[in-house]
Amino acid sequence: MKFLFHILLTFNALHGYSQSWQQLDIFPGNARDDGTAFIIGDTAFCGTGLTPWWSSERDFYGFDLTNETWYSIESLPIDEERQYASGFSGNSKGYIFGGVNGVGYLNDLWMYDPNSDTWTEKAPLPSVGRSGAVCFVINDTAYIIGGKSSTGNAIDEVWAYSIINDNWTQKNDFPFGNRWRASGTQVNNLGYLIFGKDEASIFQNELYQYESLTDSWTLISNFPSNGRTYAALNSAGNDLYINFGIDGSGSSFNDLWSYNIVTDSWNTLPGLPGLGRRGGMSFSYGLKLYYTTGINENDTRLNETWKYDPTVSVSEPSETSISISPNPTTGIIDLSTDLKIERIEIYSSLGEVVYQGFETNRIDLSYYKEGVYFMKVYLDQEIVLIKVMRI
Repeated sequence: MKFLFHILLTFNALHGYSQSWQQLDIFPGNARDDGTAFIIGDTAFCGTGLTPWWSSERDFYGFDLTNETWYSIESLPIDEERQYASGFSGNSKGYIFGGVNGVGYLNDLWMYDPNSDTWTEKAPLPSVGRSGAVCFVINDTAYIIGGKSSTGNAIDEVWAYSIINDNWTQKNDFPFGNRWRASGTQVNNLGYLIFGKDEASIFQNELYQYESLTDSWTLISNFPSNGRTYAALNSAGNDLYINFGIDGSGSSFNDLWSYNIVTDSWNTLPGLPGLGRRGGMSFSYGLKLYYTTGINENDTRLNETWKYDPTVSVSEPSETSISISPNPTTGIIDLSTDLKIERIEIYSSLGEVVYQGFETNRIDLSYYKEGVYFMKVYLDQEIVLIKVMRI
């Protein structure tokens, strides 16, 4: 059998950063910012937003995540163009909530069925219209948090939409103040919210966790840099990806951070080449992060599409402080390092966490199916990602 060399990535090393980001085919519609996106299966759906001509859009496009190509889908109905909408998915359908258009702030909800390529209007939010709300999904319920109403004020309301029953329930208000243009995602049936601007126009940098069973929020960390809005928050396994946005001084960012929800640790990752940007559409697939459209620090609206893939930014085994053997493996893997191993996580090629352990130098993969896995090893001085072949 042909021997496959193992590949390692050191997150905080300098080598390989430019290889982590790759520019893909451009977004097929007009350049824009403030659009929205949702994922159904292996496809991301992206649309709406504001073009360089200050025109709100209703068009939508599919992005096949397996071959990374764009194609057109049915647009929202006529007169339903908007920006600052919130997108989510559930039960193999996609949803677009609210936003703002030339007439006013919206409280409507539209469902997209990829099988019939059609949009259907669902139950509207039984409250005022709003734009720039955070959204995440826990089980079969979507949570809409904050936003801004026609009065210009940020909102602290939290609403739960049952995807199965097509109805809304108001939850406890967000207890840490009003939020507009914050960022949200979900991991393991928990919701996460970061950033946003409050009613006093202060740019926040706190990271909060939401527990749906108790309808409660917990402050779990502070972002180790400026508070901001128009940023992106996505998840991959136990990691949150936090990138881009704009702060209170008007500075746009091209940075990328990760936060591990188990170890409560922040790490800087390779930044996007070029100018800082904000207001793009972002989504994750496996360990990969995608970002399309947006507006850069020169206020130029964009149609670029970028991919961050940590598995292609590699260093040679001799440049790292850890080695594993055998690789490929039929089961047992031994780790050798002079540093303390604090934690190990193993991800499938789709980004699912299949193993978690502490302070161990031996792992048994014999119960896992054949294929490619990625082992993230937390050492006391660095984090290393190792590609493992199970044969």
